[in-house]
Amino acid sequence: MRTKAFIMMAAAALAMAGCSNDNENDNWAGEIRLNSGLTVQQTNPRAATDIQSAQFDNGENIDVFINEATQTGQTTSTTYKQPLVYTADGNGNMKAPDNKQPYFPASGNGVNIYAYYPSGKVNSIASDATTITFSVAEDQSGETDYKTSDLMYGKPTSNPVARTGSSTTLTFTHLLSKVTITLQQGNGAPSLDGAVVKLKSVKPSTTLTPSTGTISEASGTAADIIVMTASSLELSGSAIVVPQTLPASFIEITLADGGVLTSKDLKDSSGNPITNVVLNSGNVHTYTITVNLTGLKVTSTITPWNGNETHNGEAEMQ
Repeated sequence: MRTKAFIMMAAAALAMAGCSNDNENDNWAGEIRLNSGLTVQQTNPRAATDIQSAQFDNGENIDVFINEATQTGQTTSTTYKQPLVYTADGNGNMKAPDNKQPYFPASGNGVNIYAYYPSGKVNSIASDATTITFSVAEDQSGETDYKTSDLMYGKPTSNPVARTGSSTTLTFTHLLSKVTITLQQGNGAPSLDGAVVKLKSVKPSTTLTPSTGTISEASGTAADIIVMTASSLELSGSAIVVPQTLPASFIEITLADGGVLTSKDLKDSSGNPITNVVLNSGNVHTYTITVNLTGLKVTSTITPWNGNETHNGEAEMQ
């Protein structure tokens, strides 16, 4: 009998060890653990164009919506505060708000998870009929206003997420377009210190449907978007814009001496004229501009944040 008891105790210990390994943490108590990832996008060694290109910066807040995946006939369900404001640590981890750690439902059901950045823009994802207006900042020369213009939508690989002690990764997608401008000194060595780069007549707003993560066409009164004020130490900058079609003259550079240069005569790599510039959702549009005393030369590249297609072109600015 004693031998049989010892065998049963050993089997129980092995079973407990197996459960512990499944949960990957002996202290797991059913809490929902999250981390974040950004879709692959073009990177650039210049800090001004590489803001949050691979991961959220430390201290950035992200709004997370969680609800129980209820079963047919279920009359009660676990409710969660909407949204829960998580904080990124810069390394992909997301910390739940103090004293508000969410847990998987006692029913054993999974949960549906959605998230939005920047925080404070979305209050509900309850219905497809619920929409909000989102607008980008008109002056994005500072990092803060650039970040608050970068609307992102995040979710796990699939919903609902089954009960697990492992962290669930929320992959975020950039819903708007990114325009990067890099200045180069050309013939005559003109000074680029103090040069102000703008995107002209850009519609700043869109309507977001939070339940689906989709946006409408650009709207609002067209305004100029300030990308940067260049210096000898920083000749590259980026701005986020709502996807839309703009004329070829949408880039303007004002030099410190008062000279104003505007883009025109854009051509693709085959020499065909580009009448309109189409800024699509999730694309990085990069313009390398060589500033000559007689004008500007532009090389443009369009690179999807989550793909490999590339288009090149050149233009002269007078």
